Amino acid sequence: MPFVDIDNSRVHYALHPGGPNAVVFLHGGFGSSSELWAGAMAALPADWSGYAIDNFLHSDPPAGGYTMAAFARRAAEFARALALGRAVFVGHSMGGGISQLTAINYPDAVGALVLVCTGAAMTNYQNQLGHDLLARLANGSDPGTIRDISAKWFRDPPPEPFFTQYAARAAQAPLQAMIDAQTSWIATDLRGDLGKIDAPTLVMYAPYDTGRTIEHAQTLVGGIRGAKMVTMDGSGHSPMVETPDQFNGALASFLKSIALAGANV
Repeated sequence: MPFVDIDNSRVHYALHPGGPNAVVFLHGGFGSSSELWAGAMAALPADWSGYAIDNFLHSDPPAGGYTMAAFARRAAEFARALALGRAVFVGHSMGGGISQLTAINYPDAVGALVLVCTGAAMTNYQNQLGHDLLARLANGSDPGTIRDISAKWFRDPPPEPFFTQYAARAAQAPLQAMIDAQTSWIATDLRGDLGKIDAPTLVMYAPYDTGRTIEHAQTLVGGIRGAKMVTMDGSGHSPMVETPDQFNGALASFLKSIALAGANV
């Protein structure tokens, strides 16, 4: 398992070696991990290498604690530590918020963004859902609770044994780390800072996502200059698993488009 030292913290990551261009994948909250990106990394075009950070499992706590700001610093320093240049950051759910904050605070580390089933803030139903799930988590992280929470990230029950393994790994994440990360994510509102993002951006929206509505995606597209949106038809919150062909195709097309446009990645 590869590790890199960032701010005196050991950070674990998954690696899919390929070409000289780098894609950094950032998972969401509630114990999610790099395993979510295994299929997407394997499907990357040949001239791209994939790196998926683990923020909960196998890694030390960030130097600034389990906060959005600390995760964003970790993401930027990860790219610098591995000499990845201006990487493409692909962020899912909370990882999408981390990706936005990385582009806002550390623009020199970010060549492009892919924001998957996420938003700039938790508003309306998503805000209530986030609070409800945080309250459940605060009452304990037994495997049954984590499995129930994890099931919300999919439109239909995901295939076994993938889901059992996914939920089991999520249950291994430190409880306080998940609580702190979710608390910070709920408190984060990046809507006023979206205009600071100057990187090519693709927003992925899924119509069966139980938390992130079309309004969240439209806010990102309207706030980030030049951002484009693609819909993952038939998917819930996790299109990289639920509709992998659509997801991988949209990601590959975006990577090709920014290379053709001469983006500095």
